[in-house]
Amino acid sequence: MSNRTLIMRMESALAATRAGHSSAKALAETLRGNGKALEAMPYPLIRAIETLAMDLEIVQWHDDDGFAPPLDEVLRSVDAWLAQLPRCE
Repeated sequence: MSNRTLIMRMESALAATRAGHSSAKALAETLRGNGKALEAMPYPLIRAIETLAMDLEIVQWHDDDGFAPPLDEVLRSVDAWLAQLPRCE
């Protein structure tokens, strides 16, 4: 599967989370599953997958407990990470 397809899946999951149609945890799972399948990835971007996924899971955990998590901040980090990904075929 091409990087573009994988990135489109992650961008779609991000949009669904922003719109409230999907949870932060679902986005974390999408990042892990699709992010690890990307090709030509620099090591720092590979390491960032797990950090972002953990941040999203923490946000979900806090949300389940009734706290107001900084979801927007984490989603901006996901945006920044997605912008750096290699979009090779």
